[in-house]
Amino acid sequence: MSDFAFDLTPLTADGVQGYRGRIGPFGDVEVRSVLADGNTHHNRTVLAGDRFPETVFSGGGTGGVPSLDGGWLQIDGIPVRIDLRVKGVRKGSRWLDIRHLDRAYTYRSAGEGKEAVLSRGPVSVRIDRAVGKPGVERAGAAEGGADATDLAIALVFEQVDTASLTLTGALLAIPRNFLMGNGRDEG
Repeated sequence: MSDFAFDLTPLTADGVQGYRGRIGPFGDVEVRSVLADGNTHHNRTVLAGDRFPETVFSGGGTGGVPSLDGGWLQIDGIPVRIDLRVKGVRKGSRWLDIRHLDRAYTYRSAGEGKEAVLSRGPVSVRIDRAVGKPGVERAGAAEGGADATDLAIALVFEQVDTASLTLTGALLAIPRNFLMGNGRDEG
């Protein structure tokens, strides 16, 4: 696949929030956050598109967006390993190591509405800061031959609370994790 750019537009219908867009040669995709039902305390983000693998992220959170803290990711029903890595307190010193089948990814996010990058060797999917283009919420680009699985992971994280990847978010999460018993190490 060649490199391409794409736009994500807001999706707000019937109490569902998320994004939709036409993602290069992979066609249309929707990323939706679904509020928890009465039997669980988790929220879910689901990615759906004809040429994309079934991708679900579930985790605790508020406001309909699941959180990385205690969350899990599945692609086509296969659990994906997600490990938070902390190297220091500077910007960019927190990231996710993601393993799916024989692939190893690194995911970094500067926070909600800011740049996020998923990379796997020479392959990368970048979602830029919020843009002011009419009707467009976020712009992105796929480089190095990104496939549907690469894109699915990057896109689903657009509807996940990734604040624990920022220093401020991590500091705010410490008391909550202590009180709620979440096992994620916050550095």
